[in-house]
Amino acid sequence: MLSASRGRFNCCYHLRDMRSWRLIAALALAAIVGTVVVAGLLQFLAPEVAYDIADRTRELVRGRRTYRIGLGSTTGAGSEAAQVLNRLLREKSGYEIELVSRPNSTIVSLLGKDQGLDLAMANSSADELLATDGVYALAALEPQYFFVIVPNESPVREFRDLTGAVNPGARSAGSPPTLGERVLEYYGLIAPGDAVDPRRPVTVVRPEASSNLVDFQSGHNVAATRTQSLHSQLIENIVNDGGYRLVPIKDHEALAKTIPGTSPAFIPAGLYGPSRRIPAEPVPTISVTMLLVASAGLPGRVVRDILGALYDPRFAREMHYEINEETGRHSGGLPLHPAAEIYYHRNDLVTSDRLGRLSFVGSAFVAITAAIQFLFRFRRNERLKQRRRLVGDDLAKLDAIRRQIEEGDPAGLRPLLREADDLLAGAERDAAAERLDTDTIGSVRSMHQLCLHSAVRRLNAPAAAASEAVTPGR
Repeated sequence: MLSASRGRFNCCYHLRDMRSWRLIAALALAAIVGTVVVAGLLQFLAPEVAYDIADRTRELVRGRRTYRIGLGSTTGAGSEAAQVLNRLLREKSGYEIELVSRPNSTIVSLLGKDQGLDLAMANSSADELLATDGVYALAALEPQYFFVIVPNESPVREFRDLTGAVNPGARSAGSPPTLGERVLEYYGLIAPGDAVDPRRPVTVVRPEASSNLVDFQSGHNVAATRTQSLHSQLIENIVNDGGYRLVPIKDHEALAKTIPGTSPAFIPAGLYGPSRRIPAEPVPTISVTMLLVASAGLPGRVVRDILGALYDPRFAREMHYEINEETGRHSGGLPLHPAAEIYYHRNDLVTSDRLGRLSFVGSAFVAITAAIQFLFRFRRNERLKQRRRLVGDDLAKLDAIRRQIEEGDPAGLRPLLREADDLLAGAERDAAAERLDTDTIGSVRSMHQLCLHSAVRRLNAPAAAASEAVTPGR
């Protein structure tokens, strides 16, 4: 007996353990399914929230580090903008980005994995921007103007007149041509690519000295081209002594239509030189847009901090930029970083697209709820139908009991009534569990009452017969 008790105890223990594991597995499965559903709904209804959660998770896993921005040179407009941006970033967010100079590199190497750089300053005319995967725009900064500079005594009156040694800017071998080289090639002043053709009027030379003025004074070059902002210190250092002037590109509109990423522009009169007399009149030229670009792996938190510093009024004031969020989001065809896209649209009203998504999800939710209700009701009705079929058997048994009571021996009524009570008790339990409706349980009760009435009549039948027998003799 003790052995049997222990066996029953172990069996119950294992059953309880199995049920608990099943419950845990069901809860885990429900949690996984719920997480997937919530993630899918977030991605559909609030992609910015989904991106922020995934971005924060990635940053927590990888850990924080110092982020680096690649600059074309330490004296260019991009370097000056990066320094002001860095100072504001330190004041507003408490950290800085590392400034890395790569004077002769392209955007591909600046944001390549081997260089470990996260951001870069580039201009909109760089073909490799759109050709490189994983490069995204954060903001479009101030336009950069194409300057063509010659000494005052030069006979050059427009860009087509250039001859001799021209310095179009520095670049390494195999890198894409500078904007100056592309303009020289457009006018046929140099051979395409890196080819050298002595029959062409212009010879390309690269900077030698640490100063553009030294290269001019040494005779290294007779003209130079630079892409800079209007208030660039580099341009002011060359023309402020009054010994140099700017060369116009008279058909700048046709040129801008030929070189992608450029626009026709004018350098205003009176910006430079003694008494602000250079140039004497607006100079037609082309312009490009300086872009702040980033790799896809730059965390959204850093993107928001950088844009917050960039659109601080002090940045525009110090850089003499006319910059705001409306102009900054136009990146010349380069896709915006996902975090930048969210930043620029953070104050937008609810769009028709978002309303359409909400309406779709609401309709889907209502449809799913209705389908679940239909399934539950269908199953309940099926169970009721099945139970009615079983109740039909119970009613047939009660009817058979009633006939046996009416036709059988009164001494055998007790077992028949007990069987009828058992059938009614089973039906009452089903009704309490809502497996029987009111009409069905009423039918069982009625048949049970008929059985009771039949039993009462059967038991009272001898007395009634005796009473009838006494009455006629009276």
